[in-house]
Amino acid sequence: MKRNLVGLACVIASATAAAQTSGVTLYGVADANIEYTNNNLGTGPDGHSKVALNSGGLSPSRWGLRGTEDLGGGKKAIFALESGFSLDNGVSTQGGRLFGRQAWVGMRAGAHQVTLGRQYTSLFLMMANYSPTAYATTYEPVVGIAGANLREDNMVKYHVDLGPLTAEAHWSFGEQPGTVAGSSAFGGGFDYRVGPFGVAGAYDSINSAKTADYTRTQKAALGLRYQITPSLLAQAAYRYNNNGTRVTNTSARDDLWWLALNYQATGALQLTGAFYYDNVKSQYIATGKTNPSNPWQVTFIADYSLSKRTDVYLSTAYTKNASLNFESLNGPTAAYQIAPNEKNQFGVAMGVRHKF
Repeated sequence: MKRNLVGLACVIASATAAAQTSGVTLYGVADANIEYTNNNLGTGPDGHSKVALNSGGLSPSRWGLRGTEDLGGGKKAIFALESGFSLDNGVSTQGGRLFGRQAWVGMRAGAHQVTLGRQYTSLFLMMANYSPTAYATTYEPVVGIAGANLREDNMVKYHVDLGPLTAEAHWSFGEQPGTVAGSSAFGGGFDYRVGPFGVAGAYDSINSAKTADYTRTQKAALGLRYQITPSLLAQAAYRYNNNGTRVTNTSARDDLWWLALNYQATGALQLTGAFYYDNVKSQYIATGKTNPSNPWQVTFIADYSLSKRTDVYLSTAYTKNASLNFESLNGPTAAYQIAPNEKNQFGVAMGVRHKF
């Protein structure tokens, strides 16, 4: 009898383990470069050259944990925790948050997924495959494309994969007493692929905190991509922005366009060329609004793989009528600062990236 009970317990334990297999993956990127830029803001009106060691050139440096647990019946529990850091000085990014890049938990059933926590907006994720440089820190106007709120706290997101179609929608709770709309945000988007062709569209809306009222920032984007040959990819996209929150040196209303070619020259060498043009219809300044000269940027990147996980790169960009990456239109979040007497900025960086 005792043997039978032990055998039954082993069978139950084995079945339970099979139904609840789990796995946790540690991953990350370490990316650093030496960069030269000119016309930087200094103590006077004229620009200064600068040489710096930076963290994150092709990819922001980060580490994270991802995990799944098989619950049986096609259902899984999932989570992600991701921390950003500056490789040059070891400081945590995203304001010093431990898991400032991502922190969420959720459930997946077949093609459907629901997640809760700090997550990327739908516009950021749906346009990721239409980013010329895969959202490189050097040089792509990522904040210009997706906004400073490309990650949001207190988010619930629904995501679905239906063969060639991927779609998602999100809501971020404002958690402001007395109002549902204040400090909240929502959005949605899709990415459809068939053969060599792809099209994506997305919308994000972000509300400010509510006092007597609240303001709203709205972004919408549409992207196209076409795989001309197995080694040559063409991309084109448009982003609409209507920013109702008054912050000095930010775009109140602008239309951003970009074109790009990605060429796999050899098995190890990838070349990327991109052109960005921002039609700035109005910009907030301290005394109201202005209509500045429209900025444009040309970016070129050569990325050479030494192995599957390590590559070296050369990145360069030239921007007219703004600082690099159009950062002078991003207010206090600006990473590049241009001197007031200057109208252009040039940058070149050489770096190494390791993925683990």
